[in-house]
Amino acid sequence: MIIPMTSVRFLACIPFTLIQEGPDVTNWSDPTNFSNDPHDPGKATQSGITQAEYDQYRLSKGEPTQPVQQSTQAEGYDIYYNGYWIPAQCPLLQPGMDLCQFDTAVNQGPVEAIRILQVALSVPVDGIWGPITQAAVANITNVVSVIEKFTSRREAVYQQTRNFNYFGTDWMRRAEEIGAAAERAGVIQVKALAMHRKFMASKEYLK
Repeated sequence: MIIPMTSVRFLACIPFTLIQEGPDVTNWSDPTNFSNDPHDPGKATQSGITQAEYDQYRLSKGEPTQPVQQSTQAEGYDIYYNGYWIPAQCPLLQPGMDLCQFDTAVNQGPVEAIRILQVALSVPVDGIWGPITQAAVANITNVVSVIEKFTSRREAVYQQTRNFNYFGTDWMRRAEEIGAAAERAGVIQVKALAMHRKFMASKEYLK
């Protein structure tokens, strides 16, 4: 599993996404985490990982393909980290925003996640993480407000997505639940930064 030990935020965020992908986040191989809905373009899926991407992953490692139900948590985390967390630029985002970005990348694709973020930041929308997007991210002063805008845009994109009539209820619930969890993380971050600034300006620190 190629995940730097320093990626604390990835490990903090992934359980929120896994609970959206299957009922048992404590046991990757639990049969209840497997789905094969004919309406889902992903077809056979284990804990959110599709058979197609699992095949590609195994072949890239020089390993024979096998049913996705046989995937391990280590393999799944590797796919989530290198296939979604990194491409969506989640390490560059503040706590809370990184969760929104990651979960959106998993369910709607990394490029769409960047597009949604760009709408939330009111910058040109092209799905490419360039200097303008990076500067806007660096200048975020109200992360909760951006999360609210992100969630609103994510829901709007869902409503325009094929199969919304079948998956729409679950998609909207997912966006709301992830948005709420992200806002809680954002509030904690804001409070922590405020306490840090207060301490840095205090007489105790200046002694």
